[in-house]
Amino acid sequence: MKDNIFYKVLSWIWRNTFLKRYRQYKVYKDDRYWREHRIRNGSQDPDKIFYVIRRRDLYCGLFSLFLTNLVRIDEAKKKGYIPIVDMQNDFNIYLKTDKIGRENAWEYYFRQPSGYTLDDIKDSRNVIIGSGAVPEMFPYLDVSFLMGKTGELEYWRKTVRENIVLSDTAKKLIDKEYRALFDAGDKVLGVKCRGTDYSAGKPKNHPIQPTPLQMLSKAEEIFEEQKCTKVFLSTEDVEFYKVFKERFKDRLITNKTDFLVYQGGSMGKEEYGQENGGYDAGMEYLISTMLLAKCSCLCAGCVSGTVAALLLTEGYEYVYLFDLGIY
Repeated sequence: MKDNIFYKVLSWIWRNTFLKRYRQYKVYKDDRYWREHRIRNGSQDPDKIFYVIRRRDLYCGLFSLFLTNLVRIDEAKKKGYIPIVDMQNDFNIYLKTDKIGRENAWEYYFRQPSGYTLDDIKDSRNVIIGSGAVPEMFPYLDVSFLMGKTGELEYWRKTVRENIVLSDTAKKLIDKEYRALFDAGDKVLGVKCRGTDYSAGKPKNHPIQPTPLQMLSKAEEIFEEQKCTKVFLSTEDVEFYKVFKERFKDRLITNKTDFLVYQGGSMGKEEYGQENGGYDAGMEYLISTMLLAKCSCLCAGCVSGTVAALLLTEGYEYVYLFDLGIY
């Protein structure tokens, strides 16, 4: 029957319409699916307990995933479980729909924290499928925390060092961009700006972001006081790029080649709609954040990419974070 052309057509329609939509939107329809639960796939590894980490949000960004996954990894290890990040079996913007169930988008960017993959546990006796909810506590968008005043920042930096390793592909691309943009002897001011749907949407209980002119004014001040030689700009928003390019000209460096004029909608949805899905946007964002972490100084609004840079850096000489309240 499987060789029948009618069967093949029906199968294609199922995979690419009904199944696609089901996988995308079941997150809103079935709360039971996202509860933590235990499964037994077989009899292998009876002395081990594996913990599968997943996230319910449809269109959250790479470093929001990075932070919540980091916490779940930490929680699992404290309980003696072996954590495995699953960005394979449910919709996320970094995985094209026809790759769901076949490839793990986490592994595009990072290695698995304990060396095990989902394939390794398909016949394991003890597997816990984690909750899709955001953890109650994780490295948060708070200036006191990010400036090390609460005493928790170093703990999470240590957790990153012990559990987060770049994929080989990501490491090669980051090293290539670093060599192309950074010169020996440069003192680079890293600037992190988040605009587009974040500034326009004003997400409730999230930090208010500076305007392009507010960011430029503070960056100019730091650039002069710290005697920097270049500015590395990490942003997706063309308005930030324009004001920084006009001011710093050839002293401005960035790994992006295409900036966005915001015209409404979700950036996550727009990235997913690109030819290669969100993969390219995710890799560009990862490269940008890793380069930000390699700068000498930092000037930034409080967003997930800023938190990640502060966790990934080997140390900044100077840090300024905007503290403008919350939306």
